[in-house]
Amino acid sequence: MKSLLREIFLIVVLIGWPIFNVHSQGSSNVQFLGNFNNYSATRYNDCWGYTAPDGREYALLGVRSGTSIIDITNAPTLTEVGFIPSALAVWKDIKTYRQYAYVVTDGSGLGLQIIDLSMLPDTAFQVKVDSSIFKTSHNIYIDTSRALLYIEGNASAPVRLWSLSDPANPVQVSTFGPSNQSIHDIYARGNRAYVSEGGSGSYSIWDVSYPNVPVHLKTFYTPFRGYAHNSWLSDDENFLMTTEETVGQTVKIFDISNLDSVRLRGEYLAPMGLAHNTHIKGRYAYISHYKDGLRIVDIFNPDAPVEAAHYDTYVGGLSGDYHGDWGAFPFFNSGKVLASDMEAGLFVVHFAGSAVTNTDSPGGELPHSYSLRQNYPNPFNPQTTITFELPNAVDVKIVVYNIFGQVIRVLAEGNHAKGIHQVAFEGRELASGVYFYTLTTAGFAATKKMVLMR
Repeated sequence: MKSLLREIFLIVVLIGWPIFNVHSQGSSNVQFLGNFNNYSATRYNDCWGYTAPDGREYALLGVRSGTSIIDITNAPTLTEVGFIPSALAVWKDIKTYRQYAYVVTDGSGLGLQIIDLSMLPDTAFQVKVDSSIFKTSHNIYIDTSRALLYIEGNASAPVRLWSLSDPANPVQVSTFGPSNQSIHDIYARGNRAYVSEGGSGSYSIWDVSYPNVPVHLKTFYTPFRGYAHNSWLSDDENFLMTTEETVGQTVKIFDISNLDSVRLRGEYLAPMGLAHNTHIKGRYAYISHYKDGLRIVDIFNPDAPVEAAHYDTYVGGLSGDYHGDWGAFPFFNSGKVLASDMEAGLFVVHFAGSAVTNTDSPGGELPHSYSLRQNYPNPFNPQTTITFELPNAVDVKIVVYNIFGQVIRVLAEGNHAKGIHQVAFEGRELASGVYFYTLTTAGFAATKKMVLMR
């Protein structure tokens, strides 16, 4: 019997049957929760996440033929609760605002597709497809705090800026970007937008305080001018992390605290040498790194970023560079992290560094009441952090006012999950003095004072 078992084992090994879970390759601090791979024949692209008002968590998985909506709340149980078809496209990008998902494709002529998620987990449905202004787009980004949608355009309109004041009926308010040049991606926070300018190897920064009249602030180039693919801002807004989707080109951290002197501070690259996109949450960057899978990098020291964790989604054995992990999403409060693999579908893992918990209470318990904390530091110059606590998922709005009661900035607006949340307020362009910030929900309101001191 032992001899027979040994022969069966050798045959299995020689013909390559998978006797082990090929998707269990990761560092010990990353927990594999599940894999969803129902559309392997069609293949996949990007992913995004959505937390519903009831706290349930969903993955929005880009399939070349549509968008798969997967309930991951009770992972490892992964349940597809909806599939919204689209034109067939290799490239797709997905973002969310309030109860809507916004989808664009490159090369399919789809335009902007809007999906209503409000009836999940029962159903989701398409509410609109608008191709009147543009037909294709490679990437989009939504600044949820200002209800602004940024859409990658073309040489005549590199960035299209739309208002989501009516989320189901967005309206274009302006276009901006490098003159007569197409771009690849956009990131935005507050009054600034960060544009990845593709083949020019450059990144530009724009003042979008007035969305109808964006103003160019700065353009800088990477050292070897790889393909300027994407960028993401650090929580303190002093650093911009960039990827170049060029073999051998590192993921870079630029110090942008002084736009007159932008400088490279740190670099990172996984062994296979081709990074796709980076996303930053707290002290960690979550990089979709093609054949290297998901790479989680500690950027606390911007001069020496170091890999903190990884999970390999790549199935192996495929020729060419562009296979494996396309997208990542680390923004669930639970610590779940999504990775979308081009061949193997959706991976759900858990990384403790991505979890949002109340570290001020024993055992990291989540809050049981509403609270608006005093900003820190206070007084501040030019940036401070505002922390608020929610005992349940609810629509919130955080607004900063001057002493005359005039609105200075809306820092957060829309549905937020149960937990502790932080928003940054940067007063670089403001005069010294007293300002007020308010938190309002359906059943709670609070106001606190802060001081900007030059």
